[in-house]
Amino acid sequence: MSKPLEQPLAGTSAETCCCGLDRDLRKWIQWRSPTGNTSSADRLPWQAGCSVLLLLEMASYFYFVLESPVLLLIGSIFVVKALVEIWGQQTPTWLCPGTFCMLFVIYVLIVPTVAYMYGYCTMASDIQFAGRDWLGLVLYLGGSSYSLFYEAQPENKGKLHTVGPAAWCMHPNYFGDLFTYTGWGLACGTSCALSIPIMMIFTFVIIVVPNSDRYLAQRYPEEFPAYAAKTATLIPGLHSELASKILAWACLVVCVYLWCNTCSAPCGL
Repeated sequence: MSKPLEQPLAGTSAETCCCGLDRDLRKWIQWRSPTGNTSSADRLPWQAGCSVLLLLEMASYFYFVLESPVLLLIGSIFVVKALVEIWGQQTPTWLCPGTFCMLFVIYVLIVPTVAYMYGYCTMASDIQFAGRDWLGLVLYLGGSSYSLFYEAQPENKGKLHTVGPAAWCMHPNYFGDLFTYTGWGLACGTSCALSIPIMMIFTFVIIVVPNSDRYLAQRYPEEFPAYAAKTATLIPGLHSELASKILAWACLVVCVYLWCNTCSAPCGL
């Protein structure tokens, strides 16, 4: 009988391929350490290293948006939130992962791309209307604060979140991120920047959400199955896994189209 889906998070596999990497490719893209070790001493090097990488990579963003108060504010909020997430939890997060493979993905691929497309690639705007910057800021702040009140309640700490925004979808933080980065892209004023939240739908559905679901299924084995059976995964009302995957791949196609047809001018290419 095959192992349950959540088992890969519980420990390491004896089977490895080249360079000692696990043959289970899902472990290459999980940000939680497979050993489950979350002691303060072990997390400190990860937290310090991720903080340095974040500040260095976001410095380029601030250099290119110096003339935009809204983009400076959004970038500052992003950095503060990121540092709070890095230092505020002793368990690995996507900004402070527990595996070197995910460290590479986050700080060599994702954060530099965000800094580049939201910072450098704002040379030519193709989205212009009155109040665009402020609408972007409102969306950014609204998405950032979505579900924050519930998660900040001490009585909910260490529990499976199933009420409030979590009653509408299992991952309200990821759903809120779609508004957050749409607002940031709108404030940038380019279709190229708006490709990022579109791409996020693909990465959330195909990579991030399955990773989180395996973790939740392992941590809350009695509560999670019933909760998952009745609750949408990412987008409230969208319960079908097949429909979610179709949407995700459609978003990837749209994103590639935008990269190929709208990013040349704002990126100065």
